[in-house]
Amino acid sequence: MPSEEQNALTVPEDEPIRRQAAEAFGRGDTVDVIYRVSIAGRVKHLRTIVDAVRDVQGRPLKVYGIVQDVTAVEAGRARLAQVEQLLRDRQHELAAEHQLAVRLQQIILPVPAEPFDLAGLRVAVRYLPAEQASHVGGDWFHAEAAADGTVVLAVGDVTGHGIHAAATMVQLRQALAALTALTTTDPAQLLAYLNRLVRRGGPAADAATAVIARYHPETCTLQWAQAGHPAPLHSRAGTTTELDRPRGILLGAAPDATYATATTTIGPDDVLLFYTDGLIERRGRSLADGLAPVTTTLNRITGSGTRQPLADILGQLDRANPDDDTCIIAIRRLPTN
Repeated sequence: MPSEEQNALTVPEDEPIRRQAAEAFGRGDTVDVIYRVSIAGRVKHLRTIVDAVRDVQGRPLKVYGIVQDVTAVEAGRARLAQVEQLLRDRQHELAAEHQLAVRLQQIILPVPAEPFDLAGLRVAVRYLPAEQASHVGGDWFHAEAAADGTVVLAVGDVTGHGIHAAATMVQLRQALAALTALTTTDPAQLLAYLNRLVRRGGPAADAATAVIARYHPETCTLQWAQAGHPAPLHSRAGTTTELDRPRGILLGAAPDATYATATTTIGPDDVLLFYTDGLIERRGRSLADGLAPVTTTLNRITGSGTRQPLADILGQLDRANPDDDTCIIAIRRLPTN
């Protein structure tokens, strides 16, 4: 094809590519170049490979060339580049969302660095964020003395991850604090109120699980209720068991859900552990397998006679779940004077 026709077909933006290739061939280089041409209104990608047999002065004696239509390959490469860019954009979005969710958690859910005392109880809290940045979740806790002299404790977990789960977590935690201050400290009634709050968003609203407990310092008894949540662990002198779960479905599952309560007595050296499922759930492992090392840790610590069991427990239950956040509350009775 005459050069004039080639020039007419070449996409103008790629003309410098052909010109540079011609200059390289003139210097004696082998040319391997891809450029675009417009044929019958369609843009084609052509790969041209040109070499020559030259005399001692470098003048070409014979020219060999191959022209190949690589439009499909280049189109696939362009689509791949587009997908890679979309993935990079999504990663940036997830990173920004993760940072926002983490800041939201840190502002609304500050975690005490040391154990603290509430009306006859020593309480310790540990929050372990998911190892994967995109999996920041909606785990939350509440531990506060109420006006009636009891202590209200809670842990909860909102389904899903990201900023939406974190926002729902904030809503539930703030609602619980307001309800205990203004209405009741009864665990079953509090869960019923929270269920209505979740349901207010309609069938597409987030679901959530929670355990709420009320400790009576005069009787050393703990009354508790749960909404689709793992039961607390009770550890005494090297033996750990799960408390029997009272009836209760997860928050948001039914509009008029009701919740039952159970009561247990906390002995002088007992430890109770409230936790979200990130503590025991691992991909490819059953819940029983996940619970076993936690139970072993509790057995060892409560059977050792240590004077600081809560700090020891939280110090040893410190492995983050790659896929989910974990929230833990450990409590024990304070010695009476």
